[in-house]
Amino acid sequence: MFKLGMSLVFAFIAAMVIALAGLISDVRLMTILVRSLLGFLVTCAGVWVVSFLLEAKNLVGFDKNLDLIGEEEPNPKSPEELDAEDLAAQAADSKEDSEPAQDPSFTLLTKDNLKQVKPPES
Repeated sequence: MFKLGMSLVFAFIAAMVIALAGLISDVRLMTILVRSLLGFLVTCAGVWVVSFLLEAKNLVGFDKNLDLIGEEEPNPKSPEELDAEDLAAQAADSKEDSEPAQDPSFTLLTKDNLKQVKPPES
């Protein structure tokens, strides 16, 4: 459905550009209408074919995104299960926070191990 809407929008824009170019160049009204109709049909078909090919090659999923909106979680969790998961996550976080990192290359900054950098001379 999105591919059809997109192709119609592009086709309408192409028809308006063709009609405006015809009006500016003082072409007969019948010629403008026929050219606009042909431009509308060709552009609509071209954009639809290109979008169909892009989706067939799995480069872009135009209509697949629309299907995902209606899907819901198959088994919604009860509030008790959600609370239990939150408590377990908080316990794991507090356990990780209480244990310091055991990185042997890490040293605390003190006055003795800081290097003084002199400003550049002008």
